[in-house]
Amino acid sequence: MSNHIKRPDSKIGNQLELLSFHIPKSAGTSFRNMLRDVYGAEAVLRFDTPLRGGGKFRVEQQPFTGRTLPNRVRVLHGHFSWPMVSNILELSPDIPKITWLRDPVDRVVSNYFYLSERLRDIIDEEGRGVDILAKMERSLREYAQTEINQNRMSKFLEGLHLKDFRFVGILEHMDEDLQHMADAMGWTIQEAYQHNATGKRKREITPEERAIIEACNAKDLELYREALEFRKQGYWKS
Repeated sequence: MSNHIKRPDSKIGNQLELLSFHIPKSAGTSFRNMLRDVYGAEAVLRFDTPLRGGGKFRVEQQPFTGRTLPNRVRVLHGHFSWPMVSNILELSPDIPKITWLRDPVDRVVSNYFYLSERLRDIIDEEGRGVDILAKMERSLREYAQTEINQNRMSKFLEGLHLKDFRFVGILEHMDEDLQHMADAMGWTIQEAYQHNATGKRKREITPEERAIIEACNAKDLELYREALEFRKQGYWKS
């Protein structure tokens, strides 16, 4: 089977019980590790697709060549949207879904500096004796104003309403929401995960940069505020 996005007449069989939508820079790695502790390492599979058609999908960062997912796999965790993953896999619309959201401005800033640091590691200017980054690297403002980088949370949750999720966690309340999610899902989680992942150094930005990012991510700001209101109402508590 090709690793190109599958048409509806060639969907992949599976035994899935849960979809975990990982929005970039929103506690994905630590939460995936927790899922593996809850379900077992072999039961949780990383699955990534482009947000729109025309691309490839990958399993554990490698092209997928099977016709079904292994029977042991119960959870998909990765970068995918509902329209794309439901077009690839045989899924019930009612399959439980979970995700984590983050303040949109902080998410954009974190993603920008993460990619910038990755680029520096890959190029290794000092080691190679070159000077490319100063000429090629985009500023935070330029990054934020590029359409592909805007409203990423809304794009990953396309085709779904927040009420379609079994649980939506808020990164800024990770300690508390991890326990709420565990209660809602019937999980027992290790104490090691009861720590706030937002403790990393926060990048400082100018008021002008913040205003630009907010203007470029109006949909995500609305989504985030709606999620905070649902959280305040206790919507996702068990």
